[in-house]
Amino acid sequence: MAKRLMQDIVAGLTTTSDKIRALLREGYLRAEVAAFLEIRYQHVRKVAIDAGIEGGLQRGIVVLPPQKLKSNIKERIAIDFLVDAGFKKLGHWVAKEGGISLFAPVSKDPGVYAFVIDDQIMYVGITRKGFHRRMYNYQRGHHRQRTSHRINGIITEQITAGVVVDIYGATPPALEWNGLPVNAAAGLEAGLIELIQPPWNKMGIEPVG
Repeated sequence: MAKRLMQDIVAGLTTTSDKIRALLREGYLRAEVAAFLEIRYQHVRKVAIDAGIEGGLQRGIVVLPPQKLKSNIKERIAIDFLVDAGFKKLGHWVAKEGGISLFAPVSKDPGVYAFVIDDQIMYVGITRKGFHRRMYNYQRGHHRQRTSHRINGIITEQITAGVVVDIYGATPPALEWNGLPVNAAAGLEAGLIELIQPPWNKMGIEPVG
């Protein structure tokens, strides 16, 4: 059954929360509702959770027609957007004598990770060797590994100033396209960088670790 038009659903509703609930119950995605009402995704998410509305989340693989490719988003995107998609908190960085360290060991799974400050996504990267190994490279910050050295400096500056830098990650499944292997993690990293434009990602996609 086709969904009603958004403008018809919200006609006569006075509060933003009422509009959000009505659109979600009609079957629209949280991201679609946020874009239509021109509000932040976190607002839609909070209303949905408070109302016990579990729908509005996109799952699985969706093939988009060329004309529907998403353009870059100028404002910062909160980590809630990625958590709803399946990202999980892995830990956070802490200061140690002479550098930085992890508060606790992180997963050894490979995948895509994000560094987050105050719920805002600051950096997106990928690792094939496991989150634990990649975080160790950042912790070490060797000057010959330019990306690790640069990000180490940024994290050190932030946590020295008392800022909490959280780590989130996700491990997309292996995929195939017409019988050919697809690196879902690499595609996810590239797509997120293009969509979010994280401020710590210096020149698009960073080297894989």
